Amino acid sequence: MAGPWVAPEMLAAVPVPWRLADPVERGKATSELPPDPLHRVEALTALQTCLGYLVDVRDRYGDETDWGLPKAFFDDYWFILYTRLKQSMPTLADVTPEKVRAWADAYLDSEDVFGVTWTTPPDEVIDSIGRSWAFFILQGATESLVRWFRGVGPDQLDDSERARVVNLLKEATPRLQWRLTIVTIPAILDLDGSEEKGYFDRLANDPGLHEKTRAEAESVSAFIDRQHEPI
Repeated sequence: MAGPWVAPEMLAAVPVPWRLADPVERGKATSELPPDPLHRVEALTALQTCLGYLVDVRDRYGDETDWGLPKAFFDDYWFILYTRLKQSMPTLADVTPEKVRAWADAYLDSEDVFGVTWTTPPDEVIDSIGRSWAFFILQGATESLVRWFRGVGPDQLDDSERARVVNLLKEATPRLQWRLTIVTIPAILDLDGSEEKGYFDRLANDPGLHEKTRAEAESVSAFIDRQHEPI
């Protein structure tokens, strides 16, 4: 049964291959996914669900979140922990309290990572790890979905599908963490061309956005300007 971090409706909306945790495995699987009508509909639903989740994360935590975990969790020990996390919970459906606790009992060195010793990890640590891993998978799924739509968009999406993807990305981008906006902004350009210059200019001049989001929008806007310069 899915844990509190992954609602059943989210699992239903983010099927395989999008819910795979390993970026390489997910990338290979999505590159082989045919852009037929069924897969396009599934991908649109998954994109909407993932963007909604990530917008909520930024609303709650801002442009950076450590999920209440110590710096060592993401720095010195991240590669080892990440490898074990992928092995223990290879898909979004595997991110349950039971599996997170089993992973922590087996692989987490509390003294090295947290500077304390415990018999079993506290509930709040299990919660933080579960939320962090679900976020990692869903952020990766969103990046893969955006890249997939960029790839199939020119030839496979009809006008209504392309418009829906563009609108989803435009609505979400100002409310996403900057690491994802540098993926969504070029995708909007690819799917809607220079028609969105005014949108990019508004992002670039919005003081409430992260500086890297503004810089990406400014770069895309400048690219559009260069395209319209006389030869």
